[in-house]
Amino acid sequence: MAGHAVETERLGTRVLIVDDDPPTVRVLRDLINGFRHERAYVVETAPDGAAALAALERGQYDLVLLDVYMPEMNGLELLAEMRRRAISTPVLILTGNNDGRTAGEALASGILAYVPKPFDFTRLEMLVALATSSRPIAAAPLGAPSRERQ
Repeated sequence: MAGHAVETERLGTRVLIVDDDPPTVRVLRDLINGFRHERAYVVETAPDGAAALAALERGQYDLVLLDVYMPEMNGLELLAEMRRRAISTPVLILTGNNDGRTAGEALASGILAYVPKPFDFTRLEMLVALATSSRPIAAAPLGAPSRERQ
């Protein structure tokens, strides 16, 4: 297995992007990989809540960037399932939905922030830095390629 050859002391902050829109996923991945924080980022993606839940069950992440409206399992359903399974990874919801009721439901579930699209890149960078600064880094090799599960 290739993971054995990787230096384990060089870790990156693991971020899971959950969104069914490939252009949005590309923009977010490029944005995160361009952050100039103290930590490097390892970005993985999932096209819907069901795929994200499987990824969260397989490995630990430092942050989840989550869309609301997706096939299979939407973002609020994923968030509820994460809480039910005691997955405490911080979540930022990034969505084109400006519905106050949905935002309230998401915030009541313990997310860090509800960010409407189109989002402000500077604000998003600050939120990612804030969300990941107080958590120990999940075990992911630095320089591991971004993986897209679609």
